[in-house]
Amino acid sequence: MIVAAQGWQRAGLAGLALCSALWGATPAQAHLIAAQRGTLNLVGDAAFLVLSVPVSALKGVDDNGDGALSTDELRRHADAIRTQVQAGVQLHGSAGSVPLQLLMLDVAAPENAPAAAARHLVVMGRFQLPTSKVQTDAAAKTMREPLSLRFSLFGTAADEQQQDLTITRQQETQWLRFLPERPTHALLPSAAAVLSEYVRTGATHVLSGPDHVLFLLVVLAAGWGWRSLLGALTCFTAGHALTLIACVWAGWSVPAAIVEPAIAATIIGMASFDAWARRRDRPVRPGARLALVFACALIHGLGLAGALSELTQWAPDSAQLAWALTGFNLGVEAAQVGVAAGVGLTLLGLNSWMGQGVYLRATRLASGVALLAGSFWFVERVAPF
Repeated sequence: MIVAAQGWQRAGLAGLALCSALWGATPAQAHLIAAQRGTLNLVGDAAFLVLSVPVSALKGVDDNGDGALSTDELRRHADAIRTQVQAGVQLHGSAGSVPLQLLMLDVAAPENAPAAAARHLVVMGRFQLPTSKVQTDAAAKTMREPLSLRFSLFGTAADEQQQDLTITRQQETQWLRFLPERPTHALLPSAAAVLSEYVRTGATHVLSGPDHVLFLLVVLAAGWGWRSLLGALTCFTAGHALTLIACVWAGWSVPAAIVEPAIAATIIGMASFDAWARRRDRPVRPGARLALVFACALIHGLGLAGALSELTQWAPDSAQLAWALTGFNLGVEAAQVGVAAGVGLTLLGLNSWMGQGVYLRATRLASGVALLAGSFWFVERVAPF
């Protein structure tokens, strides 16, 4: 293993502290780190990092172009690798960036061929957390210091476009997934910060998902009064919140290969039900449609749970998880109400401008478009081209 640390006079002591903080890791154990995984352990006024980085994320270090890093290449390019890792893994506090002090670099070679070149690099380092001149209790200061981590060392292969990191501090645990489109995360944030973040996440997920928005439009196309419409939205919220909570807290899990076609099927089913109801000689009982909306919402909740689990996970018994779920549901509900209000105001404007007939034509058009789009998505998701 090549030691690549700044401050040689402190390397022995820092290395000992690092190893004791990170599961008691030793050079021989470093190879056990899974690809694109890692931990960041906050202890007192320091944060100890260990992670596995794809070699393809590093520039100018693969001399023979084989996509892997040998021990000799690591030795020759240790300084360049250190610089790139320090630029690609940045911890930020209230006072600004906190530099990463690299202690050790090692190639993660296969256990059956320890001398072979490796496609991943094991990094072990230490951040010195900022402390206040007035506050002398470093551990207490660390508990209040807002921190965020930015990771940008993504590889070129499709399976190297994410990095999972487990954050620990005393009894607190947080799991994070870094993606090229989301390279920065807050570390162990406050309840208010978690609630605010997940309100935005829930709203963004709804507004950026065409299938979810289209289902809402189908629900709105029934032509109900405001009271009935509020009841439908309430049933939809209650349904997806129920399965979302069950997935997060009870551990329910349904593969996306089943959930995604099922969501498309809810659009088809809702649009078909409305078309059938319009052709009946007598009106359908409101309770029947509310029950169908609730049943469809249970399926949509499975999709929301999948999206939530890909972003951030907390310990099942943590307060942060409760705040995250609350915020996510509030964001989803706010987006739904916003869509409903926007559609309602638009139709009111069209009615006053073009007459009452436009409302009926608009609702039938929405159902027709939903039926076609839902059918296309269902076929595409069941038998992708």
